[in-house]
Amino acid sequence: MAESGEKDACLAKFRVKCENLTADEFAEKWHKYDRDGNGYIEGSELEFFFRDFIDIESDECLQKAIATYMKIYDENNDNRIEMMELAEIMKPEQNFLLLFRSKEAPRTSKEFYDIWLKYDADRDGFIDKSELKNFLRDLSKVELSDEKLQTYTDAMIKLFDVDKDNKLSFKEMLKLVPVKENIFLQFEGSLGEKGKKVKVSNEEFKRVFQHYDKDKNNVISGDELTAFLKDLVILHADSGPMVESTLARCAKDILTMVDKNNDQMISENELKMFLGVTSDDA
Repeated sequence: MAESGEKDACLAKFRVKCENLTADEFAEKWHKYDRDGNGYIEGSELEFFFRDFIDIESDECLQKAIATYMKIYDENNDNRIEMMELAEIMKPEQNFLLLFRSKEAPRTSKEFYDIWLKYDADRDGFIDKSELKNFLRDLSKVELSDEKLQTYTDAMIKLFDVDKDNKLSFKEMLKLVPVKENIFLQFEGSLGEKGKKVKVSNEEFKRVFQHYDKDKNNVISGDELTAFLKDLVILHADSGPMVESTLARCAKDILTMVDKNNDQMISENELKMFLGVTSDDA
């Protein structure tokens, strides 16, 4: 990881063009660069992003600029920019996203999940737009005025409610949790080639889940969870020792988070929520 002086020098080139960016303007910037709406700036989107913020003289200079940035910020080496990374670059109003992910006391996936459950009563992985404000109030590490909280709520809706259905998903909001604490991103990193976005379809999920749910009661055991996750990975990529160790850790962390009654079981809906699988997936 680069020294703080090198990091600050790199950021200065970006921030000069986005001073006093509001939360709403940050949401607009995000959607401008995340052209395919997959939650990352990657591939040709990276080139589009860098050309906007740095005076580029040649394609060679462009590639050097991208390589320098990635060396400093791409902690998980996936060759793409995540929303929280962009927030650190642009420093929007009070860096509103980081209010919900304090570096001094970061929310873990478990803390996030426990707060989420207060609002996702039917455990389908979504909360209503009207509930988001109170969800963010609980999630915030600092006290916010009602007016400021509403501003940030509107910006979150603009960021996450891509299909305009007035519902916000657990999978998308979990991006507020740091990568090193984020169970979903750790599992997602086991799918496909590095840097490639792979989605688990509802059909794939059901086929694998039903293989383990022998008695058809919509739950599987903790012992079967690692094998279940591995089978999903095999559908998209070859699994090796490193991937298997990641999956075992993810399975353990997921079970610790959701198994409130300590029966070592996890339900179909709970797993769907973590993996971002919805019933209308192709």
